[in-house]
Amino acid sequence: MKRILFLLTIALLNLGSGLCKTRQSLRIMSYNIRIGIGMDQQTNLKRIAEVINKVQPDYVGLQEVDSVCERSGWINQYAELARLTGMYPIFAPATERSKGLYGIAALSRKKPRSYQYIPLPGKEEPRTFLCLEYPNYTLCNTHFSLDPDSRLASIRLINETMKRENKPILITGDFNMEPDSKEFKAMKQTWRLLSDPTLETYPSDHPRLRLDYIFGDLKHEFRIINDQVIDIQSSDHLPIYIDVLF
Repeated sequence: MKRILFLLTIALLNLGSGLCKTRQSLRIMSYNIRIGIGMDQQTNLKRIAEVINKVQPDYVGLQEVDSVCERSGWINQYAELARLTGMYPIFAPATERSKGLYGIAALSRKKPRSYQYIPLPGKEEPRTFLCLEYPNYTLCNTHFSLDPDSRLASIRLINETMKRENKPILITGDFNMEPDSKEFKAMKQTWRLLSDPTLETYPSDHPRLRLDYIFGDLKHEFRIINDQVIDIQSSDHLPIYIDVLF
């Protein structure tokens, strides 16, 4: 009997250990970098990288990123930020701009298994939605239109794209919508808000609008350990990040 109880105890300990290993903890960041232009109107990617390096995220979704554009000195911005942070870069172009490409990007500590991006509507300019797939989760990034109808259409497209995904999903972005908007309420019907909706992120020198968020899917449980906005004027948006356990 003692031997049976001993073996049962070992089995339960192993089971508990296996369950613990399935828990994932990530630091997720979202940052609209305005192609590196700070509130002093100076373009400086090193300042952006310094912010990222200070936070030390596992993943950061970047919005308003240039790729080899004349206006930003022909620099491949996402590659340069990857070099300055030591992270793995993925770029999703939304449109041509200033003889180059303009869109969103992601920097990740781990190389994703695969990635995809899809176009989103924008009345004033094209938008895009980027997803990085990992073995146990999917991390996405977006930058919504200034137009409310385009934002609603974007939410529908994202829902359709991600509806068959069974792994935990996190979405970072500049959503260009306030918590009392019709679009925000529509987003919350299919996604769980993980970042603090009271954090004002724009403009960075006198924040009064809430535009930047991090969402998670409704199929999985997410526990927020930490939720921060960083007071720095390296862009016109304040960066946000969360520590999340799932």
